[in-house]
Amino acid sequence: MNRQCDYSDSSSVPTATDVAALQARLAELENRLALAGGKETTSTTSSSSPSSSSSNNNNNNLFTPETTTTTNNSRNNATTHPAAPVINSRGPLWLPAGGSANRFPSALLLDIDVFKWAQLSVPAPPVAVPRDVYDILSSGNTVQDCAAEYFDTVHRWFPFISKKRMTLGHTLWEAGPDLAMLFLGMKLIVTLPTEGMDSADNPLYTAAKGLLALLESGGCVSLLCLQGMVLVALYEYGQGIYPAAWMSVAACARYAEMCGLPEFKESWAVLGAVATWTESEERRRVWWAIYILDRLICLGNKKRFVVPEPEKHYLLPTDDDAWDNGDPGRALSAGITTPLEQPQGRFARLVQSSMLVSRTLTYVRATLRYRQLGGDIDPFDINEVDDLINTLTSFSTLIQQELLPSLAVARTQSTGSTSATSSSTSPPPPNWHFLTSDSIPLNPPYHHPPSPFDFSSSLSPHPQPLDPSSLPPLSLTHSALFLLYDIHCCPENILDGAGARGFENLHPKTANQQALQVRAVAGLRSLSSGIVRELCMELLDAVMLPQGLARFSPLSLDGMYNGLATLRWLWKEGGDGGGTGSGEDGSLGEGGSTGGSVGVFQAAEDVGRCLSRLSSRWRLAEEYLGLSGVPDVGVPMAWNGGMSGVC
Repeated sequence: MNRQCDYSDSSSVPTATDVAALQARLAELENRLALAGGKETTSTTSSSSPSSSSSNNNNNNLFTPETTTTTNNSRNNATTHPAAPVINSRGPLWLPAGGSANRFPSALLLDIDVFKWAQLSVPAPPVAVPRDVYDILSSGNTVQDCAAEYFDTVHRWFPFISKKRMTLGHTLWEAGPDLAMLFLGMKLIVTLPTEGMDSADNPLYTAAKGLLALLESGGCVSLLCLQGMVLVALYEYGQGIYPAAWMSVAACARYAEMCGLPEFKESWAVLGAVATWTESEERRRVWWAIYILDRLICLGNKKRFVVPEPEKHYLLPTDDDAWDNGDPGRALSAGITTPLEQPQGRFARLVQSSMLVSRTLTYVRATLRYRQLGGDIDPFDINEVDDLINTLTSFSTLIQQELLPSLAVARTQSTGSTSATSSSTSPPPPNWHFLTSDSIPLNPPYHHPPSPFDFSSSLSPHPQPLDPSSLPPLSLTHSALFLLYDIHCCPENILDGAGARGFENLHPKTANQQALQVRAVAGLRSLSSGIVRELCMELLDAVMLPQGLARFSPLSLDGMYNGLATLRWLWKEGGDGGGTGSGEDGSLGEGGSTGGSVGVFQAAEDVGRCLSRLSSRWRLAEEYLGLSGVPDVGVPMAWNGGMSGVC
């Protein structure tokens, strides 16, 4: 046509990402062509060896599309209808995804300087959504329904996924297999346990674990994938799936470290720059969520943490409502060194309680280790122990006043009416740790510390029902107190801590340790027979309906279990009158939460009933019931006391 070719305005040279995307698209087209041309089945083959044909197809393709076969009896042949569209056709998980190699830039972990100097980026993984996951999420309005239920339940007590960004569709713009992982995690965490089925055998759980393995083999690195991992770890913890929960939390910590969280400058290179405050707050909350799970999962085993302690310049999560509404004008950031008395949001309070748990666990591990090495004194000054106890108790009261205001009003009215006549509610003397062994009072003024709860409805004209989603910060604080009291309550110096086989009192306790022992026993009695028991009684009413049960958090179970285990120990030590030390009937007296007559057995029965009710939502409560040994305690109590209603 005698037309001159001019390429002066040609586009720039394609990047490695463009070439990789083209290769993935080409592999997908070749795969579809191969499936379209290789699925023809003759009548002889289908009629003679259908089982072997099906077996070969399943071996060659993990997600083989199902076919519908219609048999004509008169002609004795079979007609194969076209297969459904294939979502993912790939071999085992350890093979390259989508027919192409893993394109994850190894320089990110091998030499970070090269990664930054070359301005490399993490490409989208060549991973397609598996058929089973696609079937789950594409059924009806599954995605919309599970997202709505998630934000109405789990999001109330663990808000680390941006509701506003998902509502505006920003998350959907990043649609891919990692987004499918996030929705599958939402669907999994809001699903109730099935009667007669182990939680580890839940099809949703197995599909989620399979998709996570698929994303890992494909080199997927994204915030959506990390959020899905956190939801799976939370499900494993709440349903008592061990050691999977332990390993999953550590995997989340490693993943977050690879992404550079919570530092924004470090995360930009991997996750990209943030365009809004809501997105930056979401990244910070994801890291805090992993921090909370890491401290929570170490409560019972007292092992070392995986997530490091936050640095002094780290910020607490902002106001939850402001973040949900995308209102930066109300987002007033506060550092982790902010005094506890300053008002904070619910998630920020959960972070602060987790930091107190971390501080307590660090002290407990150091103390037990020092005793095992034969030390005769505590590695921490007794004043520091006193300060930690006072911080935990005051923070517990502060959380109750902020998150449970109706109960705070009731408690204020109760303490105001009895302060003139009651002397047992006064705090311990300022020099309690300098008492000598001869001057330790048998009934010290701190024997019955005031309970931060009073659930008496007669004291509040309009009592509000307890919101189960507001309990995690308070329960974690109780768990820390139980840990701290537990290592100081025994009259003997147990070298291996609680659960040791026998006693070996190599060094007699000092006067300071004896005074601390008295305070620890008093604190255990108040927590278990008073606070935890009354909290469980109030919680039983709140979770009777499915709506309240769905909003309960498994983060609150450890504190309840510690209360039940403490009641069991108190009964073994002193029978039904060993719970409060105020009388043979075990009544709480003026220092208790209600002033009624509640023995150890009755308190243990109340806590056990609450855990039994919660086990229909979280199987971890059932595990705790088994560990507490309620059945083997109830039998001798029934014989000795002749009480009815034995567990």
